[in-house]
Amino acid sequence: MGVASDVASIAQVAGTRARARQAADADPYMVILVGVLTVFGLVTIWSAGGALPITLGSPVTRQAFYTVVGFGAMALMASLNYRFLKSLAIPIYGACIALLLAVPFIGTEIAGATRWIIIGPISFQPSDVAKIAVVIALAAFVSERHDEMDRFVNFVLSGLIVFVPFALVFVEPDLGTSIVFVVIWFTTLAVSRTRMLYLFGTVALAIPMALFSWRFLLRDYQRERLLLSYDPERDYFGGGFNIVQAHVTIGTGGWFGNGLTGGIQSEYQFLRVRDTDFIFAHAMSMFGFFGGLALLLCFFLLYHRMTRAVGVARDTFGQYVATGITAMLVFQTFVNIGMNLGLMPVTGLPLPFISLGGTSLVTNLAAIGIIQSILINRRTLAFEPGSPGLRRI
Repeated sequence: MGVASDVASIAQVAGTRARARQAADADPYMVILVGVLTVFGLVTIWSAGGALPITLGSPVTRQAFYTVVGFGAMALMASLNYRFLKSLAIPIYGACIALLLAVPFIGTEIAGATRWIIIGPISFQPSDVAKIAVVIALAAFVSERHDEMDRFVNFVLSGLIVFVPFALVFVEPDLGTSIVFVVIWFTTLAVSRTRMLYLFGTVALAIPMALFSWRFLLRDYQRERLLLSYDPERDYFGGGFNIVQAHVTIGTGGWFGNGLTGGIQSEYQFLRVRDTDFIFAHAMSMFGFFGGLALLLCFFLLYHRMTRAVGVARDTFGQYVATGITAMLVFQTFVNIGMNLGLMPVTGLPLPFISLGGTSLVTNLAAIGIIQSILINRRTLAFEPGSPGLRRI
């Protein structure tokens, strides 16, 4: 009885120490930065809605609800061993493909695009969830064939994993999100053992593929949107109006901004969709140049902390997951801010953690939880393809 009690005590102490070590391995700065960004987003959304008294059912209230859900999802994913996701890669990927296939039949059309599934009071965008599913499925595939990714057949198969959701999202239509899948695929393969010749060949084919898409695949309004992104004056009072107003809104913010109301462009609703696509322009009008610079600094610090997970993950699955998630968020941030500044075409990609949108926010916060799990579990046992067995990392 005494021996059993001693063993139990030792096990309890060892478990306590293991949990303490795991907690120490988590990145609190990443959580703080995400918290700052989400609070910034809530204030900006509230201001974009007219800085009115907060009521139940208002956009900022809904976003606050999804913020709570998202942080819960982040905590849940951080508490799980991320390697468990590898065993679920196929079911997760299959479920998301099924949802994307269902969108044309049961989805709701909003602003000319069928992207949302509405069930009672809940609406969600399957393409947002599919981005994480693709990251996991692609990481599982590439890590399993880690030493054989220099074979052309594996290069093609990895492309097929991404092409299916890419095509389904492209026809919704959602050009911006479909490009995110390509970025995830290209970045993941770039850090794998795939031959650079294959990637360079893909880049070389991008120009004729882009011309083909422009001529035969893009719809008229998509082509017009791309042209207006760089020449909004061609339809000043039509499709180019909001792009011009975004530039004006940013300029009127000055050094220190116009305060929580956001200035004339927002007060008189000259700037549209200022809580989603053009939320960065509205934020600049509120907080000015220095506020925008502080926001960019938060994003930079967050993504810098995320790249640490790529370096410390000792199994290839963790490295590829961290790479895919980081590439996904960095690309979306770059494109959204770029289109507000007139540097990138208007594609409708939201600004991570800032723009109004429950599915996007919850998905991104869950993705941060996966990154935390990679950091927390980097000292546990893992199996590397091609290795003689388990090794302590």
